[in-house]
Amino acid sequence: MDRDPNAPATPADRERVTAVLREHLASGRLALSEYRARLDGVRRAGTVGELDAVSANLPGREDRDDAARSTTPQEYDRHVETPPRAGAYGPAMEQRPRVSNATLNKVWLVVMSLGVLAGALAYFLK
Repeated sequence: MDRDPNAPATPADRERVTAVLREHLASGRLALSEYRARLDGVRRAGTVGELDAVSANLPGREDRDDAARSTTPQEYDRHVETPPRAGAYGPAMEQRPRVSNATLNKVWLVVMSLGVLAGALAYFLK
């Protein structure tokens, strides 16, 4: 950053660093626990230098990627297709539609209503 590291951190500076952290989290380069810890660092930072320290060692930064690419052997650069893993709900290749919570709530409401209706019928037909 071009600003003085001892300058007070503005809300715009905090939002800039938060956006970078959010991007790293969304791309999978940052674990959720590390993201939360770094967000705490953003909240605690009082100067621009402290904000820069929060995002200084992020994985996948361009300056670090250039150095890593120069030392990475060529055989590691190839894309390897991994076989699909079986999940908790069956094979990974099988595409099952997800049921929304609203649909599940409606089903639960119908089942419970039928139970109440059956109980009422049993009570009144004695």
